[in-house]
Amino acid sequence: MSLVGEFRGPEKQARIAARPEAHPRSEYGFLLGRLADTATLARAETLASAWAVHPHEVLIAQGSVRAEDYYRALAEWCGTGFKPDLPAEDIAAPSGLNPRQCLAEGLMKERSRPRSFIFAPDRLRPNALREMLARLRPYRISLATPAVLRTAVCRHFARSFARHAVEGLASRRPEMSARERAAKWQRYALLFSLMALPLFLVIAPLETIWAITLSLAGLFVAVIGFRLIAAYGLLRNAINGAPSAEERMPDRDLPVYTVLVPLYREAHMLPSLVAAMQRLDYPVAKLDVKLILEAVDCETIAAARALNLPGNFEIVVVPDLQPRTKPKALNYALPLARGEYVVIYDAEDRPDPGQLREALGAFRAGPPNLAAVQARLNLYNAKENWLTSQFTLEYCALFDGLLPVLDRLKLPIPLGGTSNHFRASALRWLMAWDPFNVTEDADLGIRLARHGYRCQVLSSTTYEEAPARFMGWLRQRTRWLKGYLQTWLVHMRHPGNLWRELGPHGFLAFQIMVGGTILSALVHPWFYVFASMELGIGELLARPGSLLGWPFWVIAWFDLSAGYLASMGLGLLTAQRRGHRALLWHVPLMPLYWLLISAAAYRALWQFMTAPFKWEKTEHGFAARRKTQN
Repeated sequence: MSLVGEFRGPEKQARIAARPEAHPRSEYGFLLGRLADTATLARAETLASAWAVHPHEVLIAQGSVRAEDYYRALAEWCGTGFKPDLPAEDIAAPSGLNPRQCLAEGLMKERSRPRSFIFAPDRLRPNALREMLARLRPYRISLATPAVLRTAVCRHFARSFARHAVEGLASRRPEMSARERAAKWQRYALLFSLMALPLFLVIAPLETIWAITLSLAGLFVAVIGFRLIAAYGLLRNAINGAPSAEERMPDRDLPVYTVLVPLYREAHMLPSLVAAMQRLDYPVAKLDVKLILEAVDCETIAAARALNLPGNFEIVVVPDLQPRTKPKALNYALPLARGEYVVIYDAEDRPDPGQLREALGAFRAGPPNLAAVQARLNLYNAKENWLTSQFTLEYCALFDGLLPVLDRLKLPIPLGGTSNHFRASALRWLMAWDPFNVTEDADLGIRLARHGYRCQVLSSTTYEEAPARFMGWLRQRTRWLKGYLQTWLVHMRHPGNLWRELGPHGFLAFQIMVGGTILSALVHPWFYVFASMELGIGELLARPGSLLGWPFWVIAWFDLSAGYLASMGLGLLTAQRRGHRALLWHVPLMPLYWLLISAAAYRALWQFMTAPFKWEKTEHGFAARRKTQN
């Protein structure tokens, strides 16, 4: 369509010409006395010059001028119409344009009037827009805000957006999707094991127990060794000292960065969330914040709309599609992201203000195949009770100890659930997240590695809230372990392919970090069961004639004691480096916490069989409420 070419030309030229000298004050004179005074406009022009954007982008992003008011005034100044809303029945896509192109061009067509179009000039200067509209005089062009047009595109292409959000990965790469719980060979192997194990226990009970014990010991020794490597790395870094700070990148060189924040039943978290996003050290005109809300969550939608959000915040309402999971919501919103880079935050997150700059620095300094960087996670309510203290020790060991080792050794990193920074292009290429996997982050980290992409770990930290109530913790941990089981089964559908794509070391790291997490949680309590049985018959630590035999107990005691010492040592080192000295007395109590994890593992196993895609929501905001009450 020739009209599209008319829009593309000026838009491309406007992006190239986005320099400070291209913003004469006369272009924005139509705002003076109506939407802005001279001082406000002058400040916007100064910031626009420093950020290499246009003044109206600064005004809207800072909340000095509402987007609807600006585009209404702009339409009046250009002598054209303005559309404050675009009902689905009144619009259509210009012929030949798909949803991605409509979003990129900011263009839709009026259904009832021929040769009539709606245009959202996101990056055009007023003079450039006026000149373009003059050339398009045979057409009737009405203006709309970019957010209104994006919503209209979502409505018009509702089926396409829904299909992308739910079926994108499953339809293109079904072997990478958790929609099918297990491959045929995995189901047959499980069935065979359940049938053969009782038979072997009857025929040769001790030999069977020893064989299982030796098989598990190999994995657990690798897990222990990995923790020892992490502890050694921490000690070595403490001796060598911290790395020097990088030079600050100029604001004008920063790209647009999209922040995706999925929310569900979290209206009470919105004020603190918005405050945390506004503390980010990044030009607001280049910060694209999407609050992703579920259509059934009327309370949060109403609360978000009542906040009078700045212009760089946008509310994305996801239709009620199944499965109702976080990755499905992220998939729905991803096509609307304007940034070259994308980060995921949760409702309770408090990221370091400079985190986006640090992530961008990592991308630019890293190899071309660096597709994701993971910020470290820690808790701001660590001292609330015993449960949050143990959760904090666990987070310290994982994000400050184990993941940096994976990074240094260039091994696959199962990403955490928040503060993942991505190249948007790589994310789209991989069909983004799996909506059927309830730990979509860990799965995506492995999928990135299988496709030849790298992940790295940042030194920057995001602080979040640990569940302080046992049932809230149990539901969250059940979901995590169920998702790890899904991830292991998905990527082990074709073990030979996984070996070739990750290499021997990457394959082993996957077994340790994903398979080992599940298996150790399931096996751990059985030591105490067997020990209780032996104690009950008076044979615990007895001579070789005991019920299970001495080989079992030698291996079991070694695995247990070495595992405890390695994990406690890593927790102690990482917590001390974090300044959590008040938590150090909790370290000896870690085995009790692991028994709770085992309970969650068996609950996850049951839920995997009965409700594999059930997403148990973690409630947040209790710490803030208690602080307010006190």
